[in-house]
Amino acid sequence: MMLEKKYMAILIFFVLLISTVALSGCVDPDDDDDDVTLLRMGFAWPTDIDPATGSDKSSTVAFTNFYDPLVFPTRDGVKPWIAEDWDVSADAMTWTFYLRDDVTFHSGNEMTAEDVMFSMERLVTMGEGFAHLFAPYIDLDESEVVDDHTVSFTLNEPRGVFLPSLVRLYIVDKEDIMDNAEEGGDFVYQPWGNDLGRNYLIENTAGTGPYEVYEAVVEDHFYGRRFEDYWGQMADNAADEFRMLALGEAARERTLFGDQQLEVTSEWLEHHTVEDIAGSHNGKLGAYPEGGALYGMMHTQKAPLDCIYVRMALAHVFDYESQIDDIFPESVLPEGIIPAGLGGASSFDMPRQDFEKAQGYLEQSQYYPDIVENPEDYEIEASWTGAVPATEHVALMLAGDAEEIGLNVRSNRYDWGALIDAMYDVDTSPHIGIVWVSADYPEAGSLINSRYHSRNSASWQQNEWLDNEEIDNLIDEALTEPDTEARFALYEEVQEKIFDLYPSIVMHTQYSQHAFQQYVTWPHAENPEEYAPPAGGFSHDARLIEVLPHDER
Repeated sequence: MMLEKKYMAILIFFVLLISTVALSGCVDPDDDDDDVTLLRMGFAWPTDIDPATGSDKSSTVAFTNFYDPLVFPTRDGVKPWIAEDWDVSADAMTWTFYLRDDVTFHSGNEMTAEDVMFSMERLVTMGEGFAHLFAPYIDLDESEVVDDHTVSFTLNEPRGVFLPSLVRLYIVDKEDIMDNAEEGGDFVYQPWGNDLGRNYLIENTAGTGPYEVYEAVVEDHFYGRRFEDYWGQMADNAADEFRMLALGEAARERTLFGDQQLEVTSEWLEHHTVEDIAGSHNGKLGAYPEGGALYGMMHTQKAPLDCIYVRMALAHVFDYESQIDDIFPESVLPEGIIPAGLGGASSFDMPRQDFEKAQGYLEQSQYYPDIVENPEDYEIEASWTGAVPATEHVALMLAGDAEEIGLNVRSNRYDWGALIDAMYDVDTSPHIGIVWVSADYPEAGSLINSRYHSRNSASWQQNEWLDNEEIDNLIDEALTEPDTEARFALYEEVQEKIFDLYPSIVMHTQYSQHAFQQYVTWPHAENPEEYAPPAGGFSHDARLIEVLPHDER
């Protein structure tokens, strides 16, 4: 039920995204105030600023800047953040966190262990967003507030990935939320008897983050100003205001960027568009990884892809190098089925285009030679979303490459909501879904679980329908293992088994590319090897992004 809630929330969210992505971001006519520095970033829309309900890219950017997580992701794992230190019981069932004592909410309330406990209770009770990382495993009845700055979480079973998952536990202000919670209406959560601030947090924040929302037009923008009592360090020239704008339309972004009313372009513009915007207006180009990859997800229960040899043939006809050179030059060739930046990711001798190998595999299929003699009877649908036009080029490239060995692959466009809907059902899922998926937390287990465990089959993050009990059991064993070295060894074992089944065409390891102004210094995009953690949303950390004052540009 928890997963069903999670994916239904994602479905509703992205259906709304498709209906509103064409909105142009609101730009105030008085943005030329020389006393205020602005960091204006474009995003696909809508954006959910409630950390108990959102989980997509723009929402996680909002969480990074308006809230603080319990621990913070790094390229090597996690580091102390709201929690200064922690320990775990010998049986790995109880985790105790020791909190900072100098953290203040935007409301002026002091942050205490009661707020941390409430943040977990609220997330699990509402059952959306990142609740799936905790809900099945945490025992809220046994968890407790030890004192004002110590909180103890008890689990139902050992959970080795509990600590890295806590990068998605964003701390909220219990008093502020309960003061603004509404009784009645569509959402009433027990035992509280109210909506736990669900309506309130549509337009407001109740966090401790470096910026606090002061203006919200939910369908168009969120404006945040620097929180003067922020506990953490900020760059010397961190912007006075952080603004999230509903954009995504190339002509609009080009105009705004040229007029210096946009500091950073949105993510899903095509590469040549981003390059042109930067080149035409003396801007910079930068890119960063977030622990994600573009997958051609092959439906292993749908003929003719139920035959491993057809899947192997497709994996060896695709032109990986040209896809990088022509469509995604900011991204890199995959080293494994899981992006290399995630802890525990394994490297393999990944397929590259080889028509001779592809032909040899195809000839071993039970569908050969009929599949090439009567290709109209074996149409393979390669589906992509119109929300990301570049994926059409990938589908067409795959179709052209497959034709070289006689396979009939057809490019098929979906609206994002319709594609999600189709992927929820084994009978309606396309033969191949071309979709990016990123890690929720900085370990390989995050993607292994979301991509290949059968409990997550009915989702947009999978289209393979492996339903493999051995793989499921290995994934569960790995995620449970508290010892990091042993857990990574189990990750390697399960990745080998998945790789041998050829369920996916791993097209590239994703780097997200943006154009940004010359007067902006963005460490995550300019030096990603040092600054960009492999988890979505954290590379838009406005604390560390510098915007020069007007008189220094």
